[in-house]
Amino acid sequence: MSKEELLKRFDELVTEVGSQNKAAELVGVSASAISQIKSGTYGANEQRQLFKLEKYFAVKDAAVGSFKEIEYAPISTSYRIYTTIQRCHIKGGFAIATGDAGVGKTKAIQQYRKDNEVNTIVITANPAAKSAKAVLKLLALRLGVPVSQPTDDMWFSIVSKLHDGMVVIVDEAQLLTFQAIETLRSIADYFDSYDQTLGVALIGNNGIRERIEGKTREIYRQVNNRAWQRPFIQTTDVKQDDIVMLFPMLAPGSSEIKFLHKVAQSVEGVRGAVRLFTNAYENEHYDLAGLAEMAKAMSIDLKGVDLKNV
Repeated sequence: MSKEELLKRFDELVTEVGSQNKAAELVGVSASAISQIKSGTYGANEQRQLFKLEKYFAVKDAAVGSFKEIEYAPISTSYRIYTTIQRCHIKGGFAIATGDAGVGKTKAIQQYRKDNEVNTIVITANPAAKSAKAVLKLLALRLGVPVSQPTDDMWFSIVSKLHDGMVVIVDEAQLLTFQAIETLRSIADYFDSYDQTLGVALIGNNGIRERIEGKTREIYRQVNNRAWQRPFIQTTDVKQDDIVMLFPMLAPGSSEIKFLHKVAQSVEGVRGAVRLFTNAYENEHYDLAGLAEMAKAMSIDLKGVDLKNV
């Protein structure tokens, strides 16, 4: 593409995302560099920056013909996570929703935040951010609270930014330490003490359930007493109608739908079924034979799936 074409594509991206700074961040070129290239005053290597634009748009153009995964479909497993968060939001207090990998937990969280942007805070725990202080920092960053202050001051600053009728959702909550969970509980309890509602929904895999309801349940008694709901969702809960929602280009009841349903009910989960179909679609061979061939190429365990009976 010519320089003019690249700058035109960039301007279209600015319109799409809402600002030049956001567009520049996406393509990996500074907004000031773009402005200088447009005005003809860029003093460094202009071709290098244009090359970045060209590569970015080449990738996006290549993606146009690829399979577009449905952003969110209210499949039965994901919907149970969504409604658990919703009830926690309404009632306040705690909710703990756990499930196998790939049943739609994160998709449900993303959709709930999209539907309730004004009063929903989402944070994601990770191996480096799982302690009480780390959780407070994650909340502080979402709320615009300074993180360079003592932990107790940060707690009070966060509470002052939160308000009645909000919900805090924690993804990958199985990684949280006991003190982190207790810190989140303390925030919910604070609002409850003023007859206000602030819900805290912990979403993760079965690891959190094993800690809260297993051998260490005694130390989690306060959490258990405050949990409105504690659903556990398994891949075997995925229904064939869920697969129909995810792949509308496939005929309901077809062998392809039945096969993908079997994959979704395995350890691969819905996520694995989507990845399988995406790869087969890109290979332009997504009938039953193509799906089975791709499953083998992806080392998906087909044990127990009889191709003759799907």
